[in-house]
Order: sequence, then C-alpha cells, then structure tokens
Amino acid sequence: MNLAMLAKQGWRVATQEASLLFKLLKGKYFRRSSFSHAKLGANPSYGWRSLLEGRKVLEKGARWRIGDGRSINFWTEPWIPRKTNFHIRGARGLEPLFVSNFIRGEHGIK
Repeated sequence: MNLAMLAKQGWRVATQEASLLFKLLKGKYFRRSSFSHAKLGANPSYGWRSLLEGRKVLEKGARWRIGDGRSINFWTEPWIPRKTNFHIRGARGLEPLFVSNFIRGEHGIK
C-alpha cells in the first residue's frame, strides 16, 4: 500500500469539496461530519479503508492555518501543534466554540 499516494488522495478529498469524488464519498461515508472526522463505518469498501489509512499520514504532519478561526472547532480539531495530536478536552454538551471566539484583533487573545 502506497501511503504517500493515499495521503495525496485524502488531501484532495479534504480540500476539494466541489469534486465529484468528494461528493460521492460524502454521500456514502460521512454525511453528517467532515472528512477529518469520518468513521470507517460498517461494511466499508477497500478504497474507503485505504483513504482513511492515508488520512492517518495527513494527521501526523498536517497543521492548521488558523486564518480567522471560524471553521476550526475549538474542542474537536487538533489545531494546537504538538508532537502528537493534541485535543483540548471540554465538557460535553456545550455549544460549539470556534477558535475565532478566542481571537481579538490581529494578534490578541480574548
């Protein structure tokens, strides 16, 4: 299994939401989530299992570009760079918070 090629395909799925491949996979495997949170599911195809293996490679080396922080969930995304994926643990049931909720101006933190 060529993990570099699978990671490249995973990157395409994660970043090209207008593509036919994204729409097909979204409809079949991750209707209610993003590609980064998609689960293997029951009875997955070989292709889907392989893409999720490629996603593991992406997760090890990918870093968030924060920008305005409106699309990055504060609680569930590994947006703080660490040697291992780092997730902030919050209380369940709280409304979704985004990194933008904690940014003030150009370089400030609320």
